[in-house]
Amino acid sequence: MNVQNLTEEEIRDYIKGAKKTNPKSDPVRMVFVPNKINEDNFGELCSTYKAVGEHEFDSIIVIESYAGHLNKKLAMPSNKTFETRFGEVTVNDFLRNEFCDEEDDFFIYDEGFSKEMSLFTQLPVLQAWFKEFEVLSLQIGDYDPAIVRELAFTLDELMMNRNSLLVFCCDVPADKPGELEKLRELVVNRNDSGLLNYLNSSDKQVKGARAFMTGVLVSRSWNLDICLLDQLKKASNICGYGKLTQPMMA
Repeated sequence: MNVQNLTEEEIRDYIKGAKKTNPKSDPVRMVFVPNKINEDNFGELCSTYKAVGEHEFDSIIVIESYAGHLNKKLAMPSNKTFETRFGEVTVNDFLRNEFCDEEDDFFIYDEGFSKEMSLFTQLPVLQAWFKEFEVLSLQIGDYDPAIVRELAFTLDELMMNRNSLLVFCCDVPADKPGELEKLRELVVNRNDSGLLNYLNSSDKQVKGARAFMTGVLVSRSWNLDICLLDQLKKASNICGYGKLTQPMMA
């Protein structure tokens, strides 16, 4: 199966037929998905979006780690639209400007922009499943933990009470059980300092660790439970989502 050649209808059918992992249909506010989608992780990806359900979001924010340093640490491309094989998706320019106004490290900046971004892997699936929404692309262009915390704080402040989905692009390895258990233990025990130290170490196996850590920090603020879908069939990377099981604190 070549995922890149699937039609919108085929993608929707795969998601509808995926294994159900959110039996109570708890509201999902964020997902953790691989940097690149292929036949090795597509089944898990479909289960992740099935857990979200066919919700109509106003905005979807795609957050990914840039491989290296950008002159602007938190960069958002200047595009008015992004185009995929399924058509154009409008950028939420108002929200993009809000991020710039909120903190000094957010910039509308194109240095890291390319068609190789995870954004362009994710968008066709998002278009097929959610249909109408505006998008915002955000790249983390610095390894300083303070930047991760700044991004998490801003997402918390701006997006908590909005009808939005956060998409964190990161490769959580499925073929290293010890690594996954270490990661799960740190997440479940809410050991954020230990998790941050681990994700900044040379021992980590997570690619896109800054995006992953940002999602974990936001999930803490929003009182979300993080579900990692490693119980599904063998895959190259683990997907997951953050669901709300009790009311969010305003």
